[in-house]
Amino acid sequence: MRLFLTIPVLFALAACGQQPAPANDAAALNAAGNAMAGNDANATNYVAAIGNLNEPSQQGVFLRAIRDANLSCEDVDKVEKIDPVGGVPTWRAHCVNGSDHLIQVKADGSAVVISPTGQ
Repeated sequence: MRLFLTIPVLFALAACGQQPAPANDAAALNAAGNAMAGNDANATNYVAAIGNLNEPSQQGVFLRAIRDANLSCEDVDKVEKIDPVGGVPTWRAHCVNGSDHLIQVKADGSAVVISPTGQ
């Protein structure tokens, strides 16, 4: 069994246009702290985001995860959501070469690719 963790680049977040607060400005530091606390509530739900993608987009995301795990897959031609494995949302990706890979997506966006031995 091969395991690999990756963070999908497709869902990377970037903070734009935010300036750090001056160290001597207590009001600015409080505002920055409140903004950072609010970011937790606005965090991307990667599992839902992948679930909401159309099938070709899901195929692309899972192809990237499989290739990042250094596994052979020319293209993913089928994706299906299966029952969670160990409580983690899981998809089965079928490659055109006939191999299947289970891909678990965690809430933080990391993916675990599980492949049968020998693939």
